[in-house]
Amino acid sequence: MGHPTSALTFVSSYLIISHLSQGVMSKKVFLTIGVALLLFNVNAQKKNIGIRAGYLKSHMSYQGDKMGSSDNNYFMTIYKDSKLFPFLYFQSGLEYTRMGGSYNNQTRSVDYLGVPLALKAKVGPVYAFGGASFNVKLSENGTFPDTPFAGKNKWYDSNAFVGAGIEIIIFTFDIKYVRGLTDVNNGIKNNGYQMGLGLRF
Repeated sequence: MGHPTSALTFVSSYLIISHLSQGVMSKKVFLTIGVALLLFNVNAQKKNIGIRAGYLKSHMSYQGDKMGSSDNNYFMTIYKDSKLFPFLYFQSGLEYTRMGGSYNNQTRSVDYLGVPLALKAKVGPVYAFGGASFNVKLSENGTFPDTPFAGKNKWYDSNAFVGAGIEIIIFTFDIKYVRGLTDVNNGIKNNGYQMGLGLRF
């Protein structure tokens, strides 16, 4: 296989080219990719790279309560584990997610590029992790007309997350709960559940 960091470079290049072609690339997206690349190259000799992708069931909340109905979406993550202690790792990465939900018979979908940072504990094949992510909006589709939420979402989002999984040889399976921290639109926060398969290099 090629060097794992080249996979991150390829994905980053693809995102840059695709969004330049759509006319929506901004300095914020460049900065997000730059931070992720910097984190990947810290302690490069000790890094352990993985990719994961899968199903994301996203929904919105308002004042702590679920708002409308959930949406079926997806995600893709490239990450690096840096060992702190024999069982404890610092995890950084670059993650693409599609968040949103349905409300008032309308659906809104928002694409984000984020930098998740987490602590990961691993005992045998089982691991658990928790952390937070800062996300930059790439694109937005749909609106909620005739409601207080008709306007566009903020250009950024943030969330906290926890998850657990299992690793078998080079394959991983995990689940992750994501809780929104940022008011993205008059009280709306993005939440979701991820279920993903992955490979480690």
